[in-house]
Amino acid sequence: MWGEIVVTSAPASEPLTALQMAAHCRAPDDGTDDDALNDAQAAARNHVEAVTGTRLVTQTVVVNADGWGDLSVLPIAPVQSDSSIAYVDVDGTARTLAGTIYEARLEGLAPSVVLKHGQVWPPVQPGSRITVTAVVGYGEPGWQPQAVLHAIRLMAADFYANRETVQVGSVSGRIPMSAPVEALLANHTRSLT
Repeated sequence: MWGEIVVTSAPASEPLTALQMAAHCRAPDDGTDDDALNDAQAAARNHVEAVTGTRLVTQTVVVNADGWGDLSVLPIAPVQSDSSIAYVDVDGTARTLAGTIYEARLEGLAPSVVLKHGQVWPPVQPGSRITVTAVVGYGEPGWQPQAVLHAIRLMAADFYANRETVQVGSVSGRIPMSAPVEALLANHTRSLT
């Protein structure tokens, strides 16, 4: 079982520029609303990442697994590179797994780590966890799938235009994503089953 994904190096920027967001939201392009547009885009990106199980812009994450078998399906995608796989051996010594033991299969939305032919996973100290550090995300701004970028535009524009979520006299609850946003994200959502 995988633990919580922890971002150790956050994205340097959002997928879309403030100017692109201003144009889509029909906001002033003089910079007066840049903070509100950036906040709306960050909220939309975070939501899209949570819903799809992907990371959109390059960032570094750390995640812990209970055992070697967990590495057959990494909990995050796309993975650009695995920086390290660390474990504690049976003697209690912290070790880094040698690249000669495993193969990182990082293609698409189903990345995994498997043993190379003739290799075996090293024994680990009972109760310890395996720590994977990886660089994840589609890459720099503009490298994301167009459907995902459009979903972010739609959500961010909605957040920007409707800055309050509770209306007097209404029943508050989960605000559903619009059908177009769900449709745009459908082919870019990870299936972990």
